[in-house]
This record gives sequence, C-alpha cells and structure tokens, in this order.
Amino acid sequence: MTRLVLVHGRDLDGRDPESLEAEWLGALGAGLAAAGSPLRPTDDDASFVYYGDTLERLVDGGTPPPVTVHALAADPAALPRLVRALPDGELRFVLDVAREVLAAAGHRPAGPSPAPPAVETSVEAEGVVGDALVDALVATLALVDRYVPGVSAAVLLTLTRDVYAYLHDDAVRRVIDAGLADALADATSGVEPAVVVAHSLGSVVAYSVLSARTGGPDVPLLLTPGSPLGIRAVREAVESRAPLAFPARVGRWVSPRDPRDLLALHDLAPDVFPLPAGSPGIEALRVTNRAPGFHAAAYRLDDGSWAGYLALPEVAGPVGAALT
Repeated sequence: MTRLVLVHGRDLDGRDPESLEAEWLGALGAGLAAAGSPLRPTDDDASFVYYGDTLERLVDGGTPPPVTVHALAADPAALPRLVRALPDGELRFVLDVAREVLAAAGHRPAGPSPAPPAVETSVEAEGVVGDALVDALVATLALVDRYVPGVSAAVLLTLTRDVYAYLHDDAVRRVIDAGLADALADATSGVEPAVVVAHSLGSVVAYSVLSARTGGPDVPLLLTPGSPLGIRAVREAVESRAPLAFPARVGRWVSPRDPRDLLALHDLAPDVFPLPAGSPGIEALRVTNRAPGFHAAAYRLDDGSWAGYLALPEVAGPVGAALT
C-alpha cells in the first residue's frame, strides 16, 4: 500500500501535531472530493512529520527571545532588537530574501547590501558592517510591511530565519532530517512506496532528504506547494551543499504555487531551479489559493469549508492518482 508522508512548513510551533494533521487531511479530503476522487486519507494512512517545537528550540537556543509571528505582532517595536541579535551571515541571508520579495512586489530598496568585512578587518569594523546590515534589514522589513500584500515582516523574518538555520546549522538539519527519514522508514517498512507532501520550509527539508538518500522506498509523487526553493538566496544555499538534482527515487515532482504567494515567490522552472540536462522536469503548477496570505497548506474558512493549497482539486488530484 502506498503511504502518505506529510511535512509541514513554518510557524507551527506550539500547535498540537494531531490537530494539524487533521487539518491537512481535512483540506486534502476536500481537494480530492473536488477532483472527483473517492479517496479520503485518514490518520491510519498518513505520517505527519512535526518538527515545529524542536526547530524553535534549536533556532533560538534560549537567547535571544524567540522570534515568532505572535511575539512581533504583539510588540512590533521589538523587531530592531531581535534583528540586532542575529549574526552577520544570517542578517545578510534574510536581507537578500526580503529584497527579492520586495522586488517581486514591484519595490526595489535603494543601495547595495553592506560589503562583508575582509579577513584582516578589525572587530570594530565588523561591528560597523553589522550595524549597517541591521539598519538595512529593519528598513527593508518596514517596506515589506508597507508594500507587500499578504506578507508581514514578522512572517518573512520567521520563515527566513528557519530556512537559514536548516541550511546552515548541521545540528538543526540532522534532527529534522531524521524525523522525515524515520517517517519514510516507519510508514513503509522501507519497502512500500510513499507519497511525500511537503509545504513551504518542509519542501526544503524533503528535497534535502530525498536528494541525499540512495535507498529506501520509492516516492511516486513529491508534492511541494508554496516552496521557497526558487528564491535565489535559498537556492544558492541549497546548491552550496550539493549540486541541484532531481531526487533519484522520485517518480514525479509537482510544485503548485499561487502567483500571489510571495513566500514562495517563483515557480520551480528551469531558469530559477536548473537541474542537470536529461533530468525529469519539475511540474510547476499555477493555482489560486483562497487562504489568507495565499500561502497556507490547509485553512478552515468561516463557513466551514476548506481553503489552502491542499483543498484545490488540481493539487489534490495528483495525490489521489499516486495513492491509487
């Protein structure tokens, strides 16, 4: 039997994994119904890879205070203090992503990023560069709040911090990768195929794990709705660890994106995510996500109906086909 492995995105720390899985399965069931499929996957058919609380602890390490959407929404004035606590490499990564998001929304902040200090540069000079990075990032995030619909500075900062931690911190990556690897092994006994649905940051995790493995179950479908892998800074960080490649045991890779989803930003087309010649192509799928912010995988509307990527028939349809 083909199993379903679900890998969530970001800012789900503090949530109950069982209720999150129920939301995903509810939205997916609605999407399958709209696609004309009789399948309604249940908890018995799926493994939900939850790493939200683990990631928050690993990223924040107790200090500085946790950077979450909820904390910044309650106290926007805390943004400069929280940004100032980040190391220069992370500041530069977040700034690059924020500027690319702004550019996609039609706004380009003036001026280049502060240059990184040379190896022989003094500690005092490094501090100057760090201060310039902080000022540039705070100003850019203020522009995101002002000009980018559906994306707040808090949401963008949270996502990019976690993507950076996953891509640059071996301890973070090891713990999260192990969760997905265990789900693949446990759900399928290492033999039966598994459909992997990985949203947002989860798509970075799934790509990393599936690209690196040489054994284990076949994956007839990798579905990556709302993936940030096409964002230049994210792609370059992924590529610095290993050349881009189509995961060897994946049969089909479908990547849905709402063009208004500026946390995903780009379709995974060859110009933004180039694979070696002869590789199977990534199927970039344009859709309309009715969830607020256009990014959520599963969202319950006030009338009780489902929104989010998984509730769309064109997204759920490939899952139903792969499961049967």
